Amino acid sequence: AGAHELRFECLAPGDYTGTGRLLIDGEVVGEAPLARLTPARFSITGGGLTCGYELGPAVSPEYEAPFRFTATLHRVVVDVSGPPALDAEAEFDAIMSEQ
Repeated sequence: AGAHELRFECLAPGDYTGTGRLLIDGEVVGEAPLARLTPARFSITGGGLTCGYELGPAVSPEYEAPFRFTATLHRVVVDVSGPPALDAEAEFDAIMSEQ
């Protein structure tokens, strides 16, 4: 009960893998390897990130969708700092497809 800070960190070394880390009030409460990261925009409509609900399919068999968060989010910060993930071949293909 009460106010808490919930944080998720994705530590990515730049090889499309990473480590996911869940923190509550600054303390790591869970950590797992992320076998594959996809450096792409998934929403072509501009819908973007959702907080507090999920409309899509379950992300794992251990997660029941739909799941609705029932508490109140007072502030949400999305920090995407760090070097951009660039795929030179994909960038070239995208440029050539516009020709």
